Amino acid sequence: MQSPNPHEIKPEAKPEIAHHDVPLGSAPEKERPVQDGDLGAQWIADYTGSRHDITSEESDRVRNKIDKVLLPIIFYIYFTQQLDKSSLSFSSVFGLSADAHLVGQDYSWLNSIVYFAQLVFQPLSVFALVKFPVNRWICFCFFGWGASLCIMSAFTSFAGLAVWRFILGAFEASIAPSMLVIVSMWWTRREQPLRNNIWYSANGMATILGSLLSYGLGHAHSKLYPYQLIFLVCGLIAVVLSIPTMLILPRHPTRARWLTDEQKYIALERIRLNNTGTQNQHFKWAHVKECFIDPKSWMWVIMIFCISLVSGGIGAFGPLILQGFGLSTFDTILYNMIPGAIGIVSNILSAILIQYTKRKSPVLLGAACFPLAAAAALYAMPRGPQYKSELLAVYFILQVFQCITAIIFSWTFANTAGHTKKTTTTGMLYMGLTVGNIVGPQLYKSYQAPYYREGLTANLIVLCILFGTIILQTFYLSLLNKRNVKRRRAAGKTGAHYDYSLESSSHWAKLRQRQQEAMVAEGHQETYNAQAFMDLTDLQNEDFVYSL
Repeated sequence: MQSPNPHEIKPEAKPEIAHHDVPLGSAPEKERPVQDGDLGAQWIADYTGSRHDITSEESDRVRNKIDKVLLPIIFYIYFTQQLDKSSLSFSSVFGLSADAHLVGQDYSWLNSIVYFAQLVFQPLSVFALVKFPVNRWICFCFFGWGASLCIMSAFTSFAGLAVWRFILGAFEASIAPSMLVIVSMWWTRREQPLRNNIWYSANGMATILGSLLSYGLGHAHSKLYPYQLIFLVCGLIAVVLSIPTMLILPRHPTRARWLTDEQKYIALERIRLNNTGTQNQHFKWAHVKECFIDPKSWMWVIMIFCISLVSGGIGAFGPLILQGFGLSTFDTILYNMIPGAIGIVSNILSAILIQYTKRKSPVLLGAACFPLAAAAALYAMPRGPQYKSELLAVYFILQVFQCITAIIFSWTFANTAGHTKKTTTTGMLYMGLTVGNIVGPQLYKSYQAPYYREGLTANLIVLCILFGTIILQTFYLSLLNKRNVKRRRAAGKTGAHYDYSLESSSHWAKLRQRQQEAMVAEGHQETYNAQAFMDLTDLQNEDFVYSL
């Protein structure tokens, strides 16, 4: 007899399945409403149009429409958030410390305090992303952080800047988690890494355009200090953009005015393949409990903490590190644009590689090699103008770390189901991220310039921990997949369960045929991913296939 798995959490009362058992490839019957199910379940239950296995052409048409409308929106939202958060770093080379009377570790604390706010407000973010329409919550936070930065520009002391920097961080706490929720409800698991990396590459774009904007504002003739002008302009951009975003960002695929009913059906059937659902507005404490006792949740947290410690320190002190290479203020701003470009390129290339290989862990391990080697080289290399070229080359190699966070995001959401569990997992991720970003800048001491030995040593340690955790997580996910094969057979289902969500839509017809052949061989007839919109967690759903 197979011993029960301690991590398997079964629902107290399993809802009715979404489809009756019908042969794969035939038109499904009308679905019955699912109590406490996904928002898409009720819409599909009421849908009166044609029900069929969607074709590659239909999927591609709908996906292209979603890309054209949604990708630009989530890109500029995250771009403005990064622009506003990074405005402090941009201002650091234009006399911020002197003009705002900062001393000692004041600058480090101004960088860290935004992450303290995100840490404190992350539980609220988790709850809000379940209970409120995601578009309304995003726009509320969007306006809030822009207004906070505008108000912050009025202060010329550490105390005032710290208070409003904290408030800015509170509003920003939900933005990246919201982006992950949006991507998970609109794109298949194969498509998600590229979309996640596209919006996350806005970080690099903010570095490039923010550097240019800051240089121009820093040299403008104004009664305001340069940092005040930078804060005011960056904040106003967010405030202005937040208003039209409320009108054009849909809350759910079934509420998109630019999709016909047939296209909404296709959009939902595409997400059925993920087995992760879209959104459920019932907050489920059982999901929260499962999230906290699920080992893989904590491995995601460890990974994101490790890379955030690296990015927190480099992000805050990057311009000052460059100045330590013997660069002028203008050269520092100019060269600070290159890491932004590297971030964009590394994000897009790594996502394409994941889409091609259908594996995230090997790409993640390969990407982690670059910052590990660069941090070791920076630690050992001497400083001075005569070494400027070598130091810049190594510093730019280090910047490949920017794609790692987005890959971890995609890997996490591809392997987490149940809406409350997804948002709770995201909250845990961002707690790890915020702690890493709090600790990171504190390890770079101003008196250690230009070597910053303590910060670079910490980078080397956490990158080695990241390596080990990726390998351990891959092994654990493989075990869960083998367990689900046994669970499906024990439930009277076919053991083989082909995962369409990681495949190109051009392969779906062939995979459906293979799935049908496997069912015939084992004497079963069942509906593919019938539980996809029941708001089950990944551990509850025996049909779930974990992505390695």
